[in-house]
Amino acid sequence: MLWITRHHLLSEVQTGMILARPVVSDDMSILLNENTVLTDSMLALLKTWQIQSLYVKEIIREGGHNISGFGSEQEAFGRNYADIVRTLKDVFEKTRYFKEVPLGQVQELADQTIESLVNATGVISHLASVRAADDYTFRHSLNVGVIAGLLAKWLKFRGKGLREIVLAGLLHDIGKTQVPLEILNKPGPLSGEEMAVIEEHPIKGYKLIEDTDLIPQSVKLCVLQHHERLDGSGYPLAIAGKEIADYARIIAVADVYDAMTSRRVYRGALTPFSVIAEIFAEMFIRLDPAVALPFISHVRDSLVGFLVRLSDGTEARVVYLDKDRPAQPVVKLAGGDYIDLEKRRDLTITEVIAS
Repeated sequence: MLWITRHHLLSEVQTGMILARPVVSDDMSILLNENTVLTDSMLALLKTWQIQSLYVKEIIREGGHNISGFGSEQEAFGRNYADIVRTLKDVFEKTRYFKEVPLGQVQELADQTIESLVNATGVISHLASVRAADDYTFRHSLNVGVIAGLLAKWLKFRGKGLREIVLAGLLHDIGKTQVPLEILNKPGPLSGEEMAVIEEHPIKGYKLIEDTDLIPQSVKLCVLQHHERLDGSGYPLAIAGKEIADYARIIAVADVYDAMTSRRVYRGALTPFSVIAEIFAEMFIRLDPAVALPFISHVRDSLVGFLVRLSDGTEARVVYLDKDRPAQPVVKLAGGDYIDLEKRRDLTITEVIAS
């Protein structure tokens, strides 16, 4: 008999399940210890304490249909992800050379294929496991489509609206197919002139799809406006506030998160903890808080349980993140000691080892 650890929303947890990690309160008190067998009364208390999710143990029996457990789920995600990246690469290459988007392929991805990724358990963790520096443009477009779809679900979008937001995520950078490859793939900082060329990609993308009736206007506006910011500091039009379309506000958050957590040829990836702290800092100023707050809340919950490396080289497990300081979680060392990184500012998280 084998054990695996799974992350569940509280609504999915059932009586009799066993805690894989302790439940910690806002004031750092341990509410329930690891290996606690959950009862109905405990689940009611957890709801009262506003605990959103838990890590629980599940039994995997030899010869059972799910013997590989979470691993098989993650492997299936990775295979599906790789297949979609290849399709997107084909879409982008056709668009670069023929200057026309093969909309049938993209629509099929948005309407059907990508659904399995968006609906997978532990999407944020799975995306972290498949990151690579190669094929960045295609991977980034897929990641933004998946993250935007996930965010749209958290914002209560369903049906047509959800599919349109996924489509907007997949197409948001289609204008980069019209940027010279020597600029797009440059292994280092861009010059001012090169950056100006890059910043034309939203307009180039919009022009590729503006004349087709197959793409909704809301998606077209998102392709044009996904780099605009509430304070008018974005590009290409430097519009502000309510001038920015709703879908573009969603894609902006998904785009920022994926771009900053991705490894590039000229820099390493930032940790999810520092990135959600950056998004938190930009709320109300550059990013829409009605989008950013739900995103931070859900992603924060998914980061509990990550194995990380601290700046002193120590490995630790994240056990708690406060809603007001997502970059300074409470971590548990292998020896059992807890460290509150809010109080130990001499220590930071430098790397995610495993999700």
